Amino acid sequence: MANYKAGLYIRLSKEDKNESITNQKNLLIKYAIDNNINILNTYIDDGYTGTNFNRPGFEKLIKDINNKNINTVIVKDLSRLGRNYIKTGELIEEYFPTHNIRFISINDNIDTINDNANIDIAPFKAILNDLYSKDLSKKIRSARKTMQELGLWTGGCIPLGYKQSKTNKNKLIINKKESYIVKKIFDLYLNKTSINTIKDILNKENIPTFSKIRKNKNNSWTNQSIKKILSNPIYTGCLVQNKSKRLSYKYRRIINNEKNNWIIVNNTHPSIIFKEEFENIQNRLKNKQNRWDKINANLLDNLLYCYECKHHLSIRRQNKNYYLCCNNYRYNKSFCTAHGFSYKILEKEIIDILNAKFNISITKSNITNLIDKIEISQDKIVYIFLKN
Repeated sequence: MANYKAGLYIRLSKEDKNESITNQKNLLIKYAIDNNINILNTYIDDGYTGTNFNRPGFEKLIKDINNKNINTVIVKDLSRLGRNYIKTGELIEEYFPTHNIRFISINDNIDTINDNANIDIAPFKAILNDLYSKDLSKKIRSARKTMQELGLWTGGCIPLGYKQSKTNKNKLIINKKESYIVKKIFDLYLNKTSINTIKDILNKENIPTFSKIRKNKNNSWTNQSIKKILSNPIYTGCLVQNKSKRLSYKYRRIINNEKNNWIIVNNTHPSIIFKEEFENIQNRLKNKQNRWDKINANLLDNLLYCYECKHHLSIRRQNKNYYLCCNNYRYNKSFCTAHGFSYKILEKEIIDILNAKFNISITKSNITNLIDKIEISQDKIVYIFLKN
C-alpha cells in the first residue's frame, strides 16, 4: 500500500457565513482516517478570498509539496482550493500531476488516483466557482455603493478624531480622546500658525500621532500629516467615499477613481470644525501651495525617495541654493540620516542620463512619465528605475 502523507487544506473567506474552520477540519480528518491516509499537516487560511492565491496557509502547503514533505492534498471542495478558474485549473491539471500529488476534493467526489468523469468536469466546476466570486463581488460593490449614497460609513481607516458607533458600525461618532488633537491643529492654523510651527508644537508636547495611537508605531508629526488633517472634509461632517477601487475581483491592486465618481454626502456625522472655517483653511492652503509651486518648481519634485528608509527626499532651499534632505531625518534625526547634497548637480546628471537614453528634450511632464522611482543611498549613488 502506498504511503500517503496528506496535507489538509482549509480556507474560509469573510463571506462564508454558513461555513466554519472546525467543520471543514473535522470532515477532512474523518475522510483521511476512513481511507487510511496519514495526516502530516493542516494548512488554514481564515478570512482569505479564493480569487487570490497569496495566502499564508496555501503558500506553506506549496512549500511542503516542493520539499516533498507531503504527497496528498485534501480539501472539502474545489472552491476551498480557490475560485480563480485559471489558477485552480493549473494546479489540478499541471502542478499536482508533475509533483506526483494525489488530490482529493471530497464533496466533488474527485480523487486523482481514480480515473472518472468527476475529474474531467473539474475545470467546469472551477469556472462556476470563479463566476460565483465575480457575481458576489458585484453584489458587494453594489451594496457598498448604496450604503455610501445613504451617507453610511463603509469601512476603511477611520480618521483621527472619530470612531465607529457601538450601536451602528456604519455611523461615525466623535472620539473624545482623539478629537482634542484635531481641534488643536485646526485652532492653531486658524490663528495664523504655520504648518511647520504646528508640527514643532505637537512634537515638543509629545502629542501622539495617528500611527502611534492606532498602530503603536513610533513616529513624529510631519507637515504632510498635519496638512492631511487640515484638508480632510470629514471634519465638517461630510463623508467622501468611493475614491478608489480594486482593479478587478481577482486582483487586490487598488486604483484611484476619477473625482466625478466620488460619493460625497454632507451632514452624516458630528463635525469637529465649521464648514466656513474649513473653506477658509482650504483657500489658505491652496494659495500657499500656488506660491510655493512658483518659487520651488523643480524638475524632480515628488520623484525622489530615500534608499534607506523609503521616505521622500525633499528639495530644500537655502540662500538661493537647493539641496536634498531625507524627510524622515528632518522630523526626527534618529529615524535616518540627512543625505544632504546639491539638488542641481543631481538634476543635471539625471537629465544627461535620460537625454542619452531617449534623445528627447526633458520637461517636468515627460520626466514623470519616464521615471518610476529614483533612490539615493547613503553614499549618494543614484538608482534610476525607467519605465518600459
